Amino acid sequence: MYEGPSEEDIERFSSDDTGYCPHCGEEIWDDVTQCPACGSWIQGSASHRTLLENDLRKRMIILIIALALGAFVILQVF
Repeated sequence: MYEGPSEEDIERFSSDDTGYCPHCGEEIWDDVTQCPACGSWIQGSASHRTLLENDLRKRMIILIIALALGAFVILQVF
């Protein structure tokens, strides 16, 4: 039988004490050591960025590095 979230659970999730699992993006409490959704171990504390924000940040860094390398190669050729 499924028991819904307790009042304490609802209060904790409505505060700033939650973050996101860096592996699956599920919202979790800051003080958990293992994600209840995917089972991954959480080192330190939960990320306050969503998985999508982390992915976009990584893509932006890769794009900047690729542009810098491309500019370097073009400048070396000319």
